[in-house]
Amino acid sequence: MGTVMETIEEASGLVSIGQLAKTAGVSSRTIRYYEELGILPEPHRTTGGTRKYPREYGGYIETALALKELGFRLEEVKPLARLALGRAISPLQRARATQLVEDRIQALDKQVAVLRRLRDCVNGPEGAALGPGRIEWQMDT
Repeated sequence: MGTVMETIEEASGLVSIGQLAKTAGVSSRTIRYYEELGILPEPHRTTGGTRKYPREYGGYIETALALKELGFRLEEVKPLARLALGRAISPLQRARATQLVEDRIQALDKQVAVLRRLRDCVNGPEGAALGPGRIEWQMDT
């Protein structure tokens, strides 16, 4: 059985970094890094300095991982994660988030166009082998 303080923290919905990491499927190091970048808000600290996290911080981590999977860099995740979780952001942050999303959509559109051209070559007649200059591979502009 835990200490009285652990029982109080557990009842208030606060968890250790290890518990949060396990639930989110990441390492404690990842959580500390996300804090450093500002993706995760500053956690509560006990009088001894131990980090204690509200359980809902798992939503920040889940959102950050989903945004990374979509191709966003970690430094781009903070404003997007706040928006995705329904948190308030400044008008300047909102404008930046809008631009990030639009830029990512354009990049994905280019990738899809290249993949479709590649699919057409793969599914085309035998004589339509891929040759130099057949597909424009440049996706970033």
